[in-house]
Amino acid sequence: MFSSSVIRKLSRSEEIFAETQCFVGVGAHLKGPVDVDAFSDAFDALLESHPVLGGHLERGEDGRHQIAVDDLVHPGIEVIETDDPARDCPAVQLNQSESLIHLRLVVGGEGAQPTLYVHHALADGHHEFKLVEEMFSYYTDLVCNGRIGPVTVHAAPESLEAVLAQRGISKQQRSGLERFMPAMFAYDLPPSRRAAGGVTPASPLRVPMVRCQLSERETQDLIAFGRANRVGLNGLLSAVLLMAEWRLRGRTNIPVPYVYPVDLRYVLSPPLSATACTNPLGVAAYLAEIDDNTDVVGLARDIAETFRADLADGVVQQSLLHSSPQYVGNLPGLPDLVMLTDGGMAPPVRTPPDLEIIATHDELFFAVSAGIDMYLSNIFAGQLVIEYHTHAPRPEKSIETIHSLLRVIAEQHAASGVS
Repeated sequence: MFSSSVIRKLSRSEEIFAETQCFVGVGAHLKGPVDVDAFSDAFDALLESHPVLGGHLERGEDGRHQIAVDDLVHPGIEVIETDDPARDCPAVQLNQSESLIHLRLVVGGEGAQPTLYVHHALADGHHEFKLVEEMFSYYTDLVCNGRIGPVTVHAAPESLEAVLAQRGISKQQRSGLERFMPAMFAYDLPPSRRAAGGVTPASPLRVPMVRCQLSERETQDLIAFGRANRVGLNGLLSAVLLMAEWRLRGRTNIPVPYVYPVDLRYVLSPPLSATACTNPLGVAAYLAEIDDNTDVVGLARDIAETFRADLADGVVQQSLLHSSPQYVGNLPGLPDLVMLTDGGMAPPVRTPPDLEIIATHDELFFAVSAGIDMYLSNIFAGQLVIEYHTHAPRPEKSIETIHSLLRVIAEQHAASGVS
């Protein structure tokens, strides 16, 4: 038996990810030779730099989870050699009571696919991508120089509650979700695709995902369209998703509720580094009332104006202080929420000269009885990617509708000749 040392209890905003056993995987698709031993050593260096990742979660006597570490050595990376990753790879086994991080390296076919899985209570997407960057940097040093320089050891990241308190931000009366009140119990709604039902699985399961990818030219045209109309790409994507959902829901008069996370690293003062906090996020809310006369640009502008107003009032910054540690799916009586996490433009990752990251993907794992339904977007290597992680039926129809709307906007902008 090995005794555990408790690092700290999870905060309220982190506890929901423990209750849902949520892990996020960030995968890279590589072209070029891969040194398995060097990847193993790079992963060990990452754990040395961030020792909290080598811990696990335990439930305390009060029922809350806590981060704990023990004297057991992390089992290291999982290596799978196969010529057909889609067919031959078994399901990833993730257990928060044993480990908070896992690296699977699939080798074979035309390249390799390392995927780093990190518990969501320990890191949001920005935080995790920084860990991926750091691991690849260690790997590059090992392959190119045969060694890694001195490793900087980082303290355990703080919670959202701690960093907000340090900056004098406290819970207000408004959470931001009050914007949805006019749509609560106001319509005869179809069954929610997030309705709870069945039994919660004992371990986290991967959420099914479909995706679309725009060309580099189309992505540039979308960015230029947003610039020409004074709406950012995030606002444009938000408007397109809401228009697509409205069409798929039958073009009714029922409004479409929309929520999206906001990276507070770009908002808080003093600023936060990428890995200083677990999930420094706020949540923005918008209720889209769409009809046949709604135009994408006007909708995008209204979303942006609503966000700026809530940010100026401090609502977004403290929104997660209102969160419940339990996941209950869609709010009762409310039309199904649309959720988008926009990762923005992914920075280049350092690799050896003969190795190239040609694509990335995300994986979501939950242990919940209510269905998961969310969109993720990012730009990698100049190309916009939209992923739809959902338990909803016919997800391909949703992603095809979004893809079609985005391509029409890109083609119309290209034809306009506006740069």
